[in-house]
Amino acid sequence: MALTAQTKDICLIKIMNQRPVYIDLRKIKLPMSAFSSITHRLSGMYIFFISLPLFSVLLYLSTKNKTAYENLYDSLNTFSLFSAFVIISFLILWYHILTGVRHLIMDFFHIGETLMGSYYSSIFVLIIWILSSCSLIGYIYL
Repeated sequence: MALTAQTKDICLIKIMNQRPVYIDLRKIKLPMSAFSSITHRLSGMYIFFISLPLFSVLLYLSTKNKTAYENLYDSLNTFSLFSAFVIISFLILWYHILTGVRHLIMDFFHIGETLMGSYYSSIFVLIIWILSSCSLIGYIYL
């Protein structure tokens, strides 16, 4: 059965009149695996645009000369906004590594591909990250 030009136009008009639906993301309850995936991508952007330049400058300053190294060492050992920024950047890098390993395990070994498996692996990674972050901060500042 061939469609006439008029029916094609009517179908096209119906398709074009479908407006995009506004979805308020604050009202949607995302699964834990989606939260983990989104934060993994956001942490990757943070690493690329903020942490990578920061760590390159820190590497340059630490290898420039002895006085620059000592100044950098002193500024990182005292609690300041700069040292907190470096530690937060490192913790974001650590979170990105942990969630990246989780994604690699899911891709290569097919572990946690079900909804419950991805939920539990997301919770596990988040708990490991929180515990290791707290122990690192406690080790540095206590």
